[in-house]
Amino acid sequence: MRLSQASDFALRILMATGQTDKPQTVDSLSTQLGLAKSHVMKIVAQLARAGYLKTTRGRGGGIRLGRSPEEIRLGDVVRLIEPDLGVVACLKPELTVCAFLPRCALKGAMSRAAEAFLDSLDTETLATILAGTQLASLPGK
Repeated sequence: MRLSQASDFALRILMATGQTDKPQTVDSLSTQLGLAKSHVMKIVAQLARAGYLKTTRGRGGGIRLGRSPEEIRLGDVVRLIEPDLGVVACLKPELTVCAFLPRCALKGAMSRAAEAFLDSLDTETLATILAGTQLASLPGK
């Protein structure tokens, strides 16, 4: 199973934000992670709508975690960000034509594999990832 860049970026944004108590900015995250500012803005907005990040405008504002790292399960973040977790065409939301439907064992096997992948990510939290990650050098530190 391959995740989109958006999931990778979202997880890295959460990690960078979780490594410090100081509020982050889109610019600082973009610089630190080597990501386009437009990507960071879009993903931060999506993570904030879901409550994973808290954003505050103005002086003293910025981007902070909206939940404790122990409450942020990686599987939940991936489910939020990934528009389509179908690893084969028949698991995708759009209608597909398959010579083996309505009775195909491959669909069930692939569905179970995708769920096992997400279940594995559900055992990891942002806290467990941060514990095993070297502190990044933050801009302006």
